[in-house]
Amino acid sequence: MPFSSTANWCAGLVLAWAGFSPGAARAEEAAGWPAIREETFAVVWQTVNDAYFDPKFGGLDWAAVREKYRPQLAQAAGKPELRALLQAMLGELQKTHFAILPRETAVYQPGERMRIGTTGADVKVIAREVVITRVRPGSPAAGAGLKPGDAVRRVNDQEVAQIAEFLAGSGQTPARQAAHLGGFVASRLRAPVGTGVPLVVAAPGGEARLVTVTCAATEGTWSEPIGNFPAQLIERETVRGTDGIAYLRFNVFLPSLMKDIRAWLRKLPPGDGLVIDLRGNPGGVTLMAQGICGWLTKDEFSLGKTHLRKGFIGLAVTPQEGAFLGPLAVLIDSGSASTSEILAVGLQEAGRARVFGEMSVGAALPSVFKTLPTGDLLQYAIADLQTPKGVRIEGRGVTPDEAIMLSREDLVAGRDPVLAAARAWLTLQRKKSAAVPGGKS
Repeated sequence: MPFSSTANWCAGLVLAWAGFSPGAARAEEAAGWPAIREETFAVVWQTVNDAYFDPKFGGLDWAAVREKYRPQLAQAAGKPELRALLQAMLGELQKTHFAILPRETAVYQPGERMRIGTTGADVKVIAREVVITRVRPGSPAAGAGLKPGDAVRRVNDQEVAQIAEFLAGSGQTPARQAAHLGGFVASRLRAPVGTGVPLVVAAPGGEARLVTVTCAATEGTWSEPIGNFPAQLIERETVRGTDGIAYLRFNVFLPSLMKDIRAWLRKLPPGDGLVIDLRGNPGGVTLMAQGICGWLTKDEFSLGKTHLRKGFIGLAVTPQEGAFLGPLAVLIDSGSASTSEILAVGLQEAGRARVFGEMSVGAALPSVFKTLPTGDLLQYAIADLQTPKGVRIEGRGVTPDEAIMLSREDLVAGRDPVLAAARAWLTLQRKKSAAVPGGKS
C-alpha cells in the first residue's frame, strides 16, 4: 500500500547538516558494527536502484553515487553518523520521500509512545521565521508562557536563522525551504517524555527570552501500524456552524479516520458549504484521497496517475451514495504535502473546489517503508505522479486559487485570514445557489 507522507523527508536535509535529534540512542561500537554498517549501506543503495521509478535516474549516475559514499562508511562509528551519510546519499536524488527514520522515533507498540513526548506547541514558517501557531491548553508550552505569534530563534543548540540561511543556498523552492525548516523545528519539539527542550523565543516586537519546555506524554488516539509504516497520532476536528458552513480538519491520511469522516460528511445538509483544512497535513495513505473525493462528487473524475518504473496506476474517483455536493473550499500551506496535495489539486482541476492559502511544498511521490539491518526505517519513493492535466506536483506544488498569507500579527490577534476568506466565498456561493429557482449547490 503506497504512502505519501513527507514529514520525515522534510527534516532529512537539515538533519544531515545539523546532526541527529537529541533523545535518539547512539549505537555502541561493537565487533559486528562494521558488517551491519556495510549491509545497511548496500540495502539502501540496492533498494533505490531496484525501485526508483525512473530507470535512468533523471541522468544521475546512481552507481557513481554509491562509489562516492561507500569510502566514507569507515567514518560512521555509530547509527547517527550512518544516518547522516545515508541521508546525504539519498539527497543526491533531489527528490522527496527518500529518508532514514530512526527506529527510536518510530512507534509500533503502545509502550513506545512515551518516546514521542510533546511540548504542545505547533509551528510553521512565516517570512523565513519559525513561528508558533498553536499552544494547546494545559500543555507544557502553555505552562512555559509560549503563545501564538512567538518566533523560535533557537531550539536546543541550533540557531534557526543559521538553518534558514543554509536552506536558502540549497537550491530548494521557498515552499520546500519552509517545509524543511518547519519540519526540523517541529521534530525538536517532540522528544521522549521528560526531556527538557531549551528554546529561545521572541514575541513580535519583544525581547528574546530563554525557556525550557519539558515534553509530556502525548494524549490522543493512535493508529495501528500498517506493515513497516509506524503508528501515528491522529487528530480530527469537525464543526458545523449555525451559518451553514462546516469545517473538517485532520492531521494525516490514515484508514482509521475514514469511517468517521464519511459518517460526518453524510450528515451535512445539502445546502451547506464545506471547508477541508489541509494546512500542515503531510499526507499518508495515497488511496485515501480517492475515497474522500468519492464522498464529495456526483461525477466520476481522476486525481491523476502514478507512474511506476513499469506502467502506471490511475487514481480514479467514483461517486458514492449520499455524497456531499455543496460548495467546497480547501485550505493549504507549505506544510501541505503528498496526499494533501493530490487531493487539493485533484479537486481543483476537476472544478469541484476552490483552493485558498499558500503554495504547497511540492512533494507528491508515493512511497513505502522498509526495515534496515540497523533497525532503522528507509522511506523510498516508488512512483511519480501527474495530475489529469499532466502537471507534476513534485518540485512544483499546488498553486491556490486565492493566495493568502498568514502573519504573526494574525496569530497574536487570533485571526485566520485564510479560513475567513474561504468562509466568505462559501457564503457567497450558497447565496447564489439559493437565488436560483430550484438551484442546487
